[in-house]
Amino acid sequence: MQVQRTSRKAPRVPVSLIASCCQQDLNELGAKAYNLSPGGIGIKTNYPLSVKERLAVAFQLPDTFDTVLCVRGEVAWLQCNGDIPRREKTFFTVGIKFLNVQESTRGILQEYIQSLVD
Repeated sequence: MQVQRTSRKAPRVPVSLIASCCQQDLNELGAKAYNLSPGGIGIKTNYPLSVKERLAVAFQLPDTFDTVLCVRGEVAWLQCNGDIPRREKTFFTVGIKFLNVQESTRGILQEYIQSLVD
């Protein structure tokens, strides 16, 4: 698995997993995560989001029994891919920055990501 090398402080690794996001109005939306770092996650979803929108994100790490729950995040950037928002084939690529991650959750993330980097 190839790790993206950038000027970021921590490595970002490609993943393929299902994530669940909960908006502040308690609307839940499904997403597919495509990359992960200790500081955030990249997702693709059919649901429109807004930059700076706050979410709770939950996902299970592949090949583990660890579930990361209630990681608070903020949409850092988004890109609309498709014809017109709200159309069936429209999807959004979204970068979510993690906020206030519990130390135990951060440790699980770092350990998992490090196992893919080594």
